[in-house]
Order: sequence, then C-alpha cells, then structure tokens
Amino acid sequence: MERLQEITENKRLRKELDEKIQEVKSLPPSRERSLAITKLQEAVMWLGMDLKRLNEADPYPSSKDPSTGDKIEPTADGLKL
Repeated sequence: MERLQEITENKRLRKELDEKIQEVKSLPPSRERSLAITKLQEAVMWLGMDLKRLNEADPYPSSKDPSTGDKIEPTADGLKL
C-alpha cells in the first residue's frame, strides 16, 4: 500500500470510528457502553499515532477527512470523541 493510501485509509477509519462513538453515546448509558466508547476512542488515537509514524510534521485536524488526500494537519479537532 502506498503512503498516500495509508494516510487516506487512516483518516477514513478515524472518521468512521468517531461516527460509531456518537452512535454508542446516543444509547442509554451503561458501564459496558462506556468501556466500548473508551476502546473506540483508543482506536482513533492509535490511528492518529499511525499518521504520526508516516513522518508528517503536523498529523491531525483533517485526519478524519479522507478527501484531504495526503494532507495531515496539527490537531484532530472536528472529531467529537
């Protein structure tokens, strides 16, 4: 897989995971759902660390947006986590 593809896929997955986090948050709260949210947030974080591994200086804000191609910016704002 080429570097550009890796970046785009990481961003796509981060966005999809954030959407799933929001779905779980819309359900009645429980300890198990809280743990599921935490694990999904952890997955988003690890995908962000993988963006960092790809050696871009500033790996975050558009990191949830696959349409930005290989552009990686400083912070992951926009995710609702």
